[in-house]
Amino acid sequence: MVNKKKIIRLMGVGFDAEEGHIRITKGKNYDIFMGSDESHEYIQKLIQKIEVELENRNISLDDLTPDEFTELVGLII
Repeated sequence: MVNKKKIIRLMGVGFDAEEGHIRITKGKNYDIFMGSDESHEYIQKLIQKIEVELENRNISLDDLTPDEFTELVGLII
């Protein structure tokens, strides 16, 4: 039996929030925590692009291996 590694959820974390505001955004396949307003928004937009690309390919996040996911993100950014 082959144990295929899967990505089932994305998590984005921003480490640049200095004003003390706590930001949390949750979606169907992702969670984004913390970050400045700018970095939190950047992570949201990146994940939206990933979701659109997955939809265009008619696949889901858990269909990808970590290497395939890395390749997909490389095409997006």
